Amino acid sequence: MRHPTNTRVIFAASTEEAREKYLRLGIETKDKSPVLECFKITGVEDFDVSAEFNFVGEISVGPSVMETIRQDPEKAYVLYYMEDITNN
Repeated sequence: MRHPTNTRVIFAASTEEAREKYLRLGIETKDKSPVLECFKITGVEDFDVSAEFNFVGEISVGPSVMETIRQDPEKAYVLYYMEDITNN
């Protein structure tokens, strides 16, 4: 079963740029083939930039992450790996 890990907020002009910036972070994973999830905040249904908590894909983001997103919501992407951490 896969679980979300290594969540980051990346500011970028496109999904491709956000993915590239995330991958350049060189985050090590336990899963040998994790799935990278990428969500543009302005494209997430029911996302409320003024709320303290929001759901983004498989995760909920809290106050500290929301504070980061509010710095530039038009360029904010939430990325994380979906990893199978039980069989590796």
